[in-house]
Amino acid sequence: MKSIKHIQLISATFLLVSASAIFSSCKSTKSTTAAPAVTVPDAPTYALHVKPIIDGSCGNKCHSASRKAGDIDLSSYEGTKDGVTNHPLLKAIKHEDGAKAMPRFAGKLDDTSIAIIEKWISTGMPQ
Repeated sequence: MKSIKHIQLISATFLLVSASAIFSSCKSTKSTTAAPAVTVPDAPTYALHVKPIIDGSCGNKCHSASRKAGDIDLSSYEGTKDGVTNHPLLKAIKHEDGAKAMPRFAGKLDDTSIAIIEKWISTGMPQ
């Protein structure tokens, strides 16, 4: 009986030491490199920069010329400009208080897309 307990103690010690050695040698797979910088054009235009973002996220879906969810049509330059001027479009895509978070049934737009739209607005919404 004494030898069985001795063997169990040795086995438990061996397992504990082995597990400790294995786990201490593991390294995190989390990357410590910084996220890539957001690249925003100096003068984004609706046609080249904003329309592809809007079409992929909202202008061809809920806010199209035929659907106009919330009476907002983002399928054209004029409609998108109206969305910025007369509706809280920027607040909505940034998920800020005072607006419904958009796109409604999808995740928030990526930081680059939001930055492009912000820059487009701040440079006068060129077509």
